[in-house]
Amino acid sequence: MSDYETPDSEWYAERESEAVEASSVQSGAEVAAAGSPDLPAPGEGSDAPDHGGDLPVLHSGRIVDVIADAVTFTLVIVRLGVAAIAMRLLSQAVKGAYSYVEGCARQVDHLSDLAATLAVDDAVTSAHHDAAGQMRGSLDLADALSAEAAEMASEFDNAARDHEADYGTVNEAMQSGSYNIAEREWYSNR
Repeated sequence: MSDYETPDSEWYAERESEAVEASSVQSGAEVAAAGSPDLPAPGEGSDAPDHGGDLPVLHSGRIVDVIADAVTFTLVIVRLGVAAIAMRLLSQAVKGAYSYVEGCARQVDHLSDLAATLAVDDAVTSAHHDAAGQMRGSLDLADALSAEAAEMASEFDNAARDHEADYGTVNEAMQSGSYNIAEREWYSNR
């Protein structure tokens, strides 16, 4: 049968005849009663070194945890770096918007003054000056937002640096595999 064909009833019938019947399996007591030799003791008949029942970290299932922790550590550092870049980009975008709004406010004031020289109603020119004033008022908020985003970028950089300083040596020790590590479950109730 090829890998792409589905098994048919004939195929299943062939496999059924190969199955081990439960009645042909001997229990441990039946094997001993028949005088068969006992199974070798753990470690006998094997060239593997005896580790006293405990496998070192590199040979146990905990290596997956160590790798997962290393990946998590790296992801935290990378994500903090990405967040810092995003905040810097936001700060620059807000500064760009700030410059644009500032230019718009100057242009509205200029056009309002020009309209006043052309004898446009004072209510209209006054409304335009008020609009320019509102634009300038929003510039204070935009400036504060830009400064806050730049500060957040610095804080993300600091957090990444501090995280690496606090846990970098731990991560390196975990990766080297030279230390036995407690099971995660041991820490779960702490």
